[in-house]
Amino acid sequence: MKKNKISKIAIFFNNTRGLKLSYFLKSKGFVIHNIVTKKFLNKEIISKLSKKNLRIINNLKSKKILSNIKQKKLDLIIAAGFPHKFKPKFFNICKFGIINLHAGKLPIYRGGSPLVWQILKNERKIGITIIKINNLLDGGDIICSTNFKNDKRFNIEMIQNKANKLFLNLTLKAIKILEKNLPLTKQPYSKSYFKQRTDKDALINFNKSNNAVYNLVRAQSAPYKGAFFFNNKKKFRLI
Repeated sequence: MKKNKISKIAIFFNNTRGLKLSYFLKSKGFVIHNIVTKKFLNKEIISKLSKKNLRIINNLKSKKILSNIKQKKLDLIIAAGFPHKFKPKFFNICKFGIINLHAGKLPIYRGGSPLVWQILKNERKIGITIIKINNLLDGGDIICSTNFKNDKRFNIEMIQNKANKLFLNLTLKAIKILEKNLPLTKQPYSKSYFKQRTDKDALINFNKSNNAVYNLVRAQSAPYKGAFFFNNKKKFRLI
């Protein structure tokens, strides 16, 4: 085996992005170990994974996680829609470190819910980025990135599906860049940071423009609960 070859990968995830990536990389010949957390356990996703290469953890604080990764002699860790922040002790546990599949254009869309925010900000194009993980939140070196049209006909689920599909080959590209030890792009300094959105953020303000209201509705559609408003103290949702 070549010295700089990546073959064994752990994917930390809790959503469809990681599930699709697990299937895809396995089909390309990589040895995949799937790791998910109990806190955000998606039973539908878990049911589709092989129990042989699946590990369910409480959090990242357990020393067993570190020792388990060391024992498996993994080459790379991929965070694909994973809700926890990695501590520095994880950074060098694998030869090629940890990479994150961030569904936002960086450095602008650091933080949570980047796809939703890009819709709300009326971006012409939706950006996605793969970075090396470091101490800064979404501030690691950029390995590669791409974008696609923010089609007004698309709701958040369609945009998520498009991003997840593009992440597959983009991850392969990132792996090749790491194997060849090609230079990465350092992110410029930026104070830009977007908070993780919750259901209360889906309240419609009808004083805003029609376009802003429409973007909120499509950004909060399924798999979210939907944008909402009150009329005569009754709550209504728009899908």
